[in-house]
Amino acid sequence: MGAIGDKCNMSMSFPSFISLESFLDSHPIFRYEEFASWKQAQGTTSPRAVKKILHYYLTTGRLVNPRREIYAVVSPNESPDQVSIDPYLLAAKITSDSVLAYHTALELHGVAYSVFQQFNFLTAQKSKPFEFQDQWFRKVAIPTQLKTNDKCNFRIDTINRQGVSIKVTNLSRTFVDVLDRIELSGGWEEVVRSISNISVLNIDEVITYCLMLNNHRLAAKVGFFLEQRKGAFAIDDKILKPLLQLKPLVPQYLSDHYGSCKLVKKWNVMLPSSVLKQLWEEPNHDV
Repeated sequence: MGAIGDKCNMSMSFPSFISLESFLDSHPIFRYEEFASWKQAQGTTSPRAVKKILHYYLTTGRLVNPRREIYAVVSPNESPDQVSIDPYLLAAKITSDSVLAYHTALELHGVAYSVFQQFNFLTAQKSKPFEFQDQWFRKVAIPTQLKTNDKCNFRIDTINRQGVSIKVTNLSRTFVDVLDRIELSGGWEEVVRSISNISVLNIDEVITYCLMLNNHRLAAKVGFFLEQRKGAFAIDDKILKPLLQLKPLVPQYLSDHYGSCKLVKKWNVMLPSSVLKQLWEEPNHDV
């Protein structure tokens, strides 16, 4: 798999006998490049001819165009005005190198505490945020450390959704990412509740990825929350040693609400009291 930001080779091999309906059945949403590659396999190499075909199916209501260069199929029992487009597929097609990440990845991995109407994707390309069918789609820049070290594709999975291959950060990388960008992941409560739903986690991958980002505060956050699950994940200080070595030298606040934070001395960070005490949990009324 190539790194995010590499020149994307969108050429695909299609048997010449595939009909248009067969293509549409297997591509509920697709980019212009994918359709052009298929038409090329059919013997149509003229970009003008490809665009003319797409325009025809747009005007006849067989396709809709939710975003520039992106086309979605309208099924026979739907109308173009009422077509329901899977937002995860749309987010994965916004750019040729889209990788679903942060809270969107938590949702796809089935551990998110809540389902959001906002979809985040990593890309090296330009892409303005936009709204479609009451859902918000937003680009997130690839972390600088990954670009600098040519590690943009670290732990990215390709999964199948409705017959479409899409890319998503794997669970280990997602665990670190949501702690790195709390604001992209629903806030502290959502993040803590969501990562608490994770029952299986590759700790080596988590630590390796966290060290790649080379962020003192992040290392402390990841170390602290791994330690909270040490029973489930068989974690001890030997495993956490690389993160402990990277922790901040002086106490660092991890929240803008300075007055409501308490020092976690081991990790040299000031965490919100609500996070430390899990104040959002329902009170236990049992006697």
